[in-house]
Amino acid sequence: MTVEAILRTKGKDVFTLRPESSVGDATTLLAGKRIGAVVICDAKGRILGMLSERDIVRGMSQYGKSVYDMPVRNLMSSPVTTCSPKDSVKKMTSLMNTKHFRHLPVVDGDELIGIVSIRDLVAARISHTEMEMGVLKDIAFARR
Repeated sequence: MTVEAILRTKGKDVFTLRPESSVGDATTLLAGKRIGAVVICDAKGRILGMLSERDIVRGMSQYGKSVYDMPVRNLMSSPVTTCSPKDSVKKMTSLMNTKHFRHLPVVDGDELIGIVSIRDLVAARISHTEMEMGVLKDIAFARR
């Protein structure tokens, strides 16, 4: 199973902000769209960083209330690890677990085409495993 299969199911919506956007704008976007991270891109759409809920919490701990008016570039994580739509779900799950991040932008060439979360990947793996188990049970039952 590939990342592309997940994007076909969940959709390719990905939300971005510019690096000069405020953290306040980011919190409004995250809460309004019910997402955990936003991709930070330049005017040409190139990925510069990621800003997650965790980044904001760390920023609040370090800077206090003033973080709300800061540009997201001050808190974003960079560089960003990305994946291809052709990458395997298993490989990307392992990568995200090893590197301790929860959101992975999907790029095709230089174009940002989607984002997957660790939750998306785990859910896809569970679904695939359940399907395989069902097939094996059907085969075993048919042999009786």
